[in-house]
Amino acid sequence: MLTFEQARNLYFRFKTTNATEENKGFRRLQRLYEYYMGHHAICEKPGRGEGYKTYRVVHNYPQYVSTISTGYFMGMPVTYISEDKDAIEPALDIMDDNDGQTVDYDNALDMSIYGRAFRLFYIDEKGELNYKDLDPKNTIVIDDGKVKESLTDAIYFSENLNADNNVDVRMFVYDNKQMVEYYFEAKMEWFKTSGSGFNSADIEIPYKIVNEETHNITDEEGNPKLPIIKFKNNKFELGDYEPHLSLIDAYNDLVSGNMEDLSDFTDAFLKLVNMNETNNDDIKALKEEKVLMLDENGDADWLIKQVNDTFVNNMKDRLEADIHKYTFVPNMNDKEFGGNLSGVAIKYKLLALEQVRGQKERMFNKALTDQLAIIKGYLDRTKPSGKSFELKDVKLQFTPNLPPNFLEEADLVTKLRAAGLPDEYVYSKLSDVQDVEHILEMKKSQEEEMFSDGYQGAFGGENPEEGKPEQSSDNPRPEERVRDDNSSEREKVNADN
Repeated sequence: MLTFEQARNLYFRFKTTNATEENKGFRRLQRLYEYYMGHHAICEKPGRGEGYKTYRVVHNYPQYVSTISTGYFMGMPVTYISEDKDAIEPALDIMDDNDGQTVDYDNALDMSIYGRAFRLFYIDEKGELNYKDLDPKNTIVIDDGKVKESLTDAIYFSENLNADNNVDVRMFVYDNKQMVEYYFEAKMEWFKTSGSGFNSADIEIPYKIVNEETHNITDEEGNPKLPIIKFKNNKFELGDYEPHLSLIDAYNDLVSGNMEDLSDFTDAFLKLVNMNETNNDDIKALKEEKVLMLDENGDADWLIKQVNDTFVNNMKDRLEADIHKYTFVPNMNDKEFGGNLSGVAIKYKLLALEQVRGQKERMFNKALTDQLAIIKGYLDRTKPSGKSFELKDVKLQFTPNLPPNFLEEADLVTKLRAAGLPDEYVYSKLSDVQDVEHILEMKKSQEEEMFSDGYQGAFGGENPEEGKPEQSSDNPRPEERVRDDNSSEREKVNADN
């Protein structure tokens, strides 16, 4: 367990460092958050002075990129597949009770914005397992530094401004067994340090322990486990738009400058040549009469700022294309995204985004496997019947959130079944089917019901033979007559031979 001094030093370093990538702290994360919310660098642009209008146009590409990327990755809920459905059901109930689909989506969005996400597990006052997503701007984790790293400690903090204009800080410090809650007061000037961060080691900061308890979170084998799991967006923990902020800034600057040029264009000047005797009264008369008298050497025209529209539009198109290219998110307003594209054509246009989705899926799968281990540890400890599901028997299925083409899918299923392929494989090709085994069970149940009912479904529960007169030997059934005719024909052929 971290001591208060260790946790406090980590907190101040996290809050004041300017580091980026894996070691990025609050300042970098806050900047990414502000870009997502629409507060870009252009918003800090100084005014042009009196008489000139200043434009600060924000194009919120970060929000567009994260929304499209997250929706494509996590728009369809994760499916948990297990042969033993009764065993996995309690785990699924825990996820439903915690609104697991929403938490998954929120974590996926945090991954897209910050490059990382966190989830906290805890036992409530009723003894039930709960979990929720944590704000990455308020979460610090420490790993053991091994080749196969694992988290050993974590800090989650909350802050409130008090009446003295200082900050009341609550730190929740976790290890694999305990949670300790600390409270202390931080001076506002401590957060203004730049560079490598504020060093609080030489400052005596009074604190108090608010709460201390055992969190009782374990892994699948019952071993104590840190109750916070980490979701990485990629190996380097980069957000989806984080490396491309300069492109977005350039687009904002270009459009803002273009708007200012347009504003200056409307403020044109009337240029008079060889008309030095013109006075204010002449100008007023010009406005009213709309007539200008010029002598032989006189001239008049408008003095305006020359704007190269073609160059500006080409630069805008180039920057916009680069933003979509390097964030791997397609321009959904592109004319090529028509409503009549085939499924293959759509997937090809989303090929770059699919690579990002695959990367996210691998990272998310690892974190959700850790979650299943925690849930299994809880169920094994609290379930009266003993052991719950087997972790290795549960498979996670991620489905891209694509607009379905049911006509193409129906045609594909028909051809696959005609080729004699197993139903389990055939039904897996339907985008609307998340649990193939459940569909097969439904089909089997339907077939058994139809077989057991016999003629009842077709004749309203009555036997179709009831009420009919019995057939006599002189009046055989039609099928008997056919058999007799065939027999006679065969006898005739044999006689001829």
